Amino acid sequence: MLRCYRSGADPERRLPALSTYLGHCDLKYTYWYLHQNPALMKQAVGRLERYWERAR
Repeated sequence: MLRCYRSGADPERRLPALSTYLGHCDLKYTYWYLHQNPALMKQAVGRLERYWERAR
């Protein structure tokens, strides 16, 4: 997921594949694991801030 964020790819499009790979039956379980990673959270916050800046 970090590579996805850093390369500028859309992480939302990769989540279903990751969820399947991990054997999760619902994306909410995958999200639970991802939000425990500070490096991923930093990337997600940066992406959200860039989105908000463009929306202004």
